Amino acid sequence: MIKYAVISAAGDLTHHEGEIDWDAVIGDEGKARVGLRRDIKASGWVNDVGLRFPERFPRNAVGACVLASFGAAIRPYAGPVVFTGWDPRNTALGLIEICSLPDPVDVLDSIHGDVLKALAGQTPRDLSPSWAESMREIAEHARTAPSPTLTIRSVTVR
Repeated sequence: MIKYAVISAAGDLTHHEGEIDWDAVIGDEGKARVGLRRDIKASGWVNDVGLRFPERFPRNAVGACVLASFGAAIRPYAGPVVFTGWDPRNTALGLIEICSLPDPVDVLDSIHGDVLKALAGQTPRDLSPSWAESMREIAEHARTAPSPTLTIRSVTVR
């Protein structure tokens, strides 16, 4: 049983405890890990192909901003964003890296609230106007950037 959090595509943050039903939360297409700064001791998770199905997985501007605040790549993310704990040291032991969110999880709640304020045109008290403007730019990018494409080409080996 682990503690995890979800930011819905609508931008709502909820906290959960228990086993994660990935198919129900992320979608049965599969999950993709979004790496965050190591000091966060957490990881983000999104639908692996969510951007291909905009009707089922709307772009998540709030989730993209929170992910970027924690060091993730700035890009569009679609559907819910799940946050779990992440312990890369477990890999050497042959264990699963996913674990509970570290206590306290206040930093996630705080950043989520700050992002909501920034997207509403305000500047959060402890942050600069440039941070708030950056969040608005990231949100706009998340909403309007084209979906990444994949080109497959044949290769001739000589």
